[in-house]
Amino acid sequence: MRKRRLKLATKVAVITLALALLSFTAAFLFFSKYFFNKSGNPGGAAAAGKFDTDRVNIVLLGFDRDEIRGKSSDIFRPDTIMIASIDFEDRKVALLSIPRDSYVKIAGTEIYDKINHAYMYGYHEAAAAGKDKHQAGMETTIRTIEDFLGGIPIHYYVAVDMEGVVEIVDQVGGVYFDVKYPIRTKYGTGRLLVDKGYQLLDGRKFLYYVRDRSVGGDFGRASRQQEILIEAFRQIKARGQLKDIPAIYRSVQKNVETNLSLGQIAQLAIFGLRLDPEDISAHVFPGSVQLAARNGQNVSYVVINEKRRVEIIKEVFGIDVPLRPTPALPPPIIDEPQEEIPGPSEKLPKPPEEPPVLPSDEFETPIG
Repeated sequence: MRKRRLKLATKVAVITLALALLSFTAAFLFFSKYFFNKSGNPGGAAAAGKFDTDRVNIVLLGFDRDEIRGKSSDIFRPDTIMIASIDFEDRKVALLSIPRDSYVKIAGTEIYDKINHAYMYGYHEAAAAGKDKHQAGMETTIRTIEDFLGGIPIHYYVAVDMEGVVEIVDQVGGVYFDVKYPIRTKYGTGRLLVDKGYQLLDGRKFLYYVRDRSVGGDFGRASRQQEILIEAFRQIKARGQLKDIPAIYRSVQKNVETNLSLGQIAQLAIFGLRLDPEDISAHVFPGSVQLAARNGQNVSYVVINEKRRVEIIKEVFGIDVPLRPTPALPPPIIDEPQEEIPGPSEKLPKPPEEPPVLPSDEFETPIG
């Protein structure tokens, strides 16, 4: 995500991460009279923005940008990649999480790398060509996700950075949740951030929880994200928090980006209000964690289980996609420490032949 304020095709009112795709849009129910009757607006019927299909796939990208990182870097990664597949006809939603370290072919290249590095490849290619770097990064990310899904289209995206998550959760009054284990810095061995037990999580603690991967790695984190998002959706809906939406809108619009129109947002809101949380299914693409040598270092990748990838796509979308050969990784360096080195700066015109390793997303210097 760029250092400067995100610029949208259309700004979204509010997002509470993945399931906010179903609930945040209630903002425009609150504002519907204003938007649908404003001078120059084509009116309610046209602004309803009906989708062209009975099923819509929206990807949530949670970027690893915060205030501190924004001062030292210009390129950020989507460390949360979650698709909300919304079936309007059957009134169901499927959440699909792709582990951020998944070893995949980057769209538009012949290179295999972590899926959350796709943004960097598009960014650098556009920089060399004098094109819009952020737009190219987003397009490469989405195309790479579509390829991972065997050609299943991603119709829309919602991107949010870390500070946006904190603001959103604080605005809705926090989320009650039973934290199963203490959250600490340095992969669970450092300073205590969130104690275990049932509690009200404010925005900062919520962020610590959804970003922790000390238990179960990427797979554990993805499952916990889905679980707490479904619970957040349940609580926000039960509270009837429409009255809070205007304040949320004012606070988060600088940290949220989407290509959904206002009319489409309003339609999602109506759907979300009628959705039973029991009709939300959750899926995480499984795989194995493997070490491979890269730039003289051992790097951890997730090699996706091809059989399960095909089965999950069939279960959720009803489409058969072909099995692919499991990609072969270079062997790890024996007796070498597993480290990560800083990634490239914006000044680099393009990624090198063998892409760099980007830094970890763990909480070495937590805020608050």
